[in-house]
Amino acid sequence: MTNIGKWLFSTGVLHRVRKPARYIGGEYNDIIKNPKNKIRIGLMFPDLYEVGMSHTGFQILFHAFNSKENIFAERVFLPWKDMIDEMKKSNIPLFTLETYTPIKDLDLIGITLQYELSYTNIVHALDLADIPIYSKDRKENDPIIIAGGPCASNPEPIAEFIDAFYNGDGEEVIDDLENILSQEISREEKIKKLHEIGFYVPKYYETRENEFGYIVPIYDQRIKIRKTTDLNKISFPTNQIVPKIKTIHNRAIIEIMRGCNRSCRFCHAGYYYRPVRERTADEIIRLSLETLEKTGYNELSLLSLSTLDYSDLEKVLNELEPFLKENRISISLPSSRVDRFGIEIGSKISGARKTGLTFAPEAGSQRLRDVINKNISEEEILNVAEYAKKAGWRKIKLYFMIGLPTETEEDVNAIVELTKKIKQVTKIKDITVNVSIFIPKPHTPFEKERFYQPKEIKEKIKILNEVRKVAKLKVHDPYVSLIEALLSRGDRRLSELIYKVALEENAIFDEWDEEFDFRKWSRKINELNIDTEKYLGKIETDDLPWKIIDILITDKFKKDEIEKANSEEITEDCRWDICTLCGVCIKTGLNNVLVK
Repeated sequence: MTNIGKWLFSTGVLHRVRKPARYIGGEYNDIIKNPKNKIRIGLMFPDLYEVGMSHTGFQILFHAFNSKENIFAERVFLPWKDMIDEMKKSNIPLFTLETYTPIKDLDLIGITLQYELSYTNIVHALDLADIPIYSKDRKENDPIIIAGGPCASNPEPIAEFIDAFYNGDGEEVIDDLENILSQEISREEKIKKLHEIGFYVPKYYETRENEFGYIVPIYDQRIKIRKTTDLNKISFPTNQIVPKIKTIHNRAIIEIMRGCNRSCRFCHAGYYYRPVRERTADEIIRLSLETLEKTGYNELSLLSLSTLDYSDLEKVLNELEPFLKENRISISLPSSRVDRFGIEIGSKISGARKTGLTFAPEAGSQRLRDVINKNISEEEILNVAEYAKKAGWRKIKLYFMIGLPTETEEDVNAIVELTKKIKQVTKIKDITVNVSIFIPKPHTPFEKERFYQPKEIKEKIKILNEVRKVAKLKVHDPYVSLIEALLSRGDRRLSELIYKVALEENAIFDEWDEEFDFRKWSRKINELNIDTEKYLGKIETDDLPWKIIDILITDKFKKDEIEKANSEEITEDCRWDICTLCGVCIKTGLNNVLVK
């Protein structure tokens, strides 16, 4: 086989491709081990280097695996199209970034499933690696292919490509993987042991077609998600790898808490990652200072699903402020929370760039905000916008969603009217309205709601065009959303569709707007006679493909939330109010206590 390192540096290929630093590794803080007598693991993010390197969970797993003496975990990303062409011309298989090892020579490949539109990328990655794409075709010397992440909560659309799926916090399973992979047993016996410790191994389950037309696995017991109970007892990497090229999030990142209990009824992350588990303020401060020292970044991000909900945020910011100010380091606080407290906190931050403020009302009307449980009033939104202007912010970015359950023309018009009111109150010139399209996600209260077809969405967009009189308007492509919705609620029948669209239509990087081509999907959908309405319409059964995965949310809770949505009734955040009996804390022994 061609020496991949020699090919990279002696053939001129790096001069012929864009951003060659994507492929050479060797970054500051990278981890290189002698691979002899080590368990070899490839951690694959099925997208470009700069996307994968911006994902905090990927860095957490990379360092967690490599903290084990007898494990050598290496990074794997999908090359851009120019590099794929060069690799195919020279018969170069997909390789690891640390040692340029063909990934087919590793013991295990762990794939991050962050979004459904990466499924075609996974097919391309396996094909480029010369690993059989269908799990049934793999032999003894092929690596075991596992996958985890939020999309693993409905594993069925790619069930035929993956040997075993894991749902839960990755740190919880590393010891188990080390134990299984170190045993002198066959590949099949290792996969069987993965099944025994709570992985979902699709080939061990027969399937049937239910009365609704779904292909569903037959099971006696559901596969339960695994949760880390105490973030303070697990390590977080402060020696984060510093990329050689600009990535999407080019800064030091500290995960301050996991989970969100705001119960937005459309939000998959809010249910998949609950309950809230916080790091202590002292631990966050220590991790922040250590990470900045070890990486040299001039920006710090305190990361969570809703950072402004962290219970001891003021202490963290007050104690970090002198160091950040002295060293001219800015700080960002990603959050879904929209209230005056957030603006006040933002205004206090040393070095904060007051150029742009982002918040997400999600719906224009109060009625629809109550339906989706976005617990904020129009008065609060306008007060926040007015206060932001006074505090020095000069740009506002608003996030809305259309196609939500029970949405009417009046609700869409309300987005236009609310934007006009914000413009009138603030007099800010630079306002951007970003509009996404509701996608019903598995395991959420809205999992069985219908997806609005592009023709209907286009009618809503006509109404939204009025926004352009006072603000910039960006609307997500309804055809991209359609395929995402199809894959989100799909069953095992879609594996063939994904395979054919990827390899016969050469669909790749579908999550990039400029690369997505709906015609490729449409041709194969028609060729395979797939009834998309079955997946996109309102579902009238509880017998669902993803039901085999138990993320610990009870059916009763979801049904109660639907009843509340139909009654336009809100559910308070259980951290500050009473327990909502969603099931997670009861089943795990965790609870939403506040740490100080």
